[in-house]
Amino acid sequence: MRLLVSFLLAGLITDGEAQNWHGPHPWRANAVVDGRARDYNNEYFLHAFSYRHLIDRPSPIEEGIRGTAGSLTSDRLYMDFRYQQSFAFDDPDQAFTLDIQRAEDFDGSYDRQLVGFRQTLAQRWQLSLQGDVFSDKSLTDIYFGARRLHSEGSWLQLSLVLPNAYFNDKTDSQSELIDEPRTLFAQWHQQHTPWASTTLSVNHTPDATLDDRTQGDRVSSRQTRVALRYREQKGNWQLQTDLNGEHTRRQHQLDERPAPQAFRRDMASLTLAVRYWPHRWQPQVGARYFWLDEDGWFGREPNGNGEVSRQEPMLFGGMSLSLSDTQRLAPTVYLSRPRVEQTVNSPRWRDRDDHGFVGKLSVPWHITVSKQNGAVLSIVPSMRLHRFAFGGGNVQLHWPL
Repeated sequence: MRLLVSFLLAGLITDGEAQNWHGPHPWRANAVVDGRARDYNNEYFLHAFSYRHLIDRPSPIEEGIRGTAGSLTSDRLYMDFRYQQSFAFDDPDQAFTLDIQRAEDFDGSYDRQLVGFRQTLAQRWQLSLQGDVFSDKSLTDIYFGARRLHSEGSWLQLSLVLPNAYFNDKTDSQSELIDEPRTLFAQWHQQHTPWASTTLSVNHTPDATLDDRTQGDRVSSRQTRVALRYREQKGNWQLQTDLNGEHTRRQHQLDERPAPQAFRRDMASLTLAVRYWPHRWQPQVGARYFWLDEDGWFGREPNGNGEVSRQEPMLFGGMSLSLSDTQRLAPTVYLSRPRVEQTVNSPRWRDRDDHGFVGKLSVPWHITVSKQNGAVLSIVPSMRLHRFAFGGGNVQLHWPL
């Protein structure tokens, strides 16, 4: 009961990021070879942040349906969807697991459909085996996991992912994995009290080398992603801190270029939010700083070299207005002044030097569609504040299971 109260109270503060940083994030061949297709404009990360999950149950570490989709441009949609659930056998220590994901990172969009099995031992250990299975067997990823359960909802989890586990044996192409990729995932979740918790998640892929003979690119890569979340209710205040970071390095040897082409990405974001929950409007204010630094060969998709530097401080604030027992409005204002400096030689991207103000008014309409499950449908129209224009529509569904 105390943990249930903790989750309910924590749900009043929203996620710091739309991307799911608190789960295994394995190496992808198309990410390291193609890179990302999109050229970020000056509004992209403002929109993506406003489309973060506005209802936090289920959280990134809970079972249920958790989805958000919003319009970035007239022809591009941002999406972060996850459905995960365990189906217990007659023996409650055994379960079938299902985890369906559709999202994007800095290298583009991806889909995962994980199916697997979980075994509980001595009420303290959970061992799991999952697979992202394809008809083309060379693309199948295999996940091995072990979780040590502690009291009061705390745990330590370690996972090993074998991306494209059978690639060299099953592919019908001439491509080859020279140094096979391995992604290591670790997560520590500590429930300090019923009203305070910390979650630390780390993804690390050591050096891996793919000789993609179809694309004429032999690429070595490594990547580390880290996410830290701290949440606490202290008296009348609810506090949340999110810290995320990425470190990516790649070395390309292209058939048509004699010299190696390097790529570097470093990214960090910090989000702080506080809410005064006893007030009937539950006012919330927050601040966010986002930094992204990239340079080098961006991949086959943009087909060019360049440098990108983004620094985006943001302030945001809002309130919650009750319309009925099952409906409420939560108008929120986002104010940012990004500094974007971009120089590229790609025919699909353009040079950019933006230092102007961008802002957005978002008006989420939250509708409880199942009181028993705590399921909420959110319809979120918005308006740009830096120019008189529609700011994009966003739809979200959160259904704890």
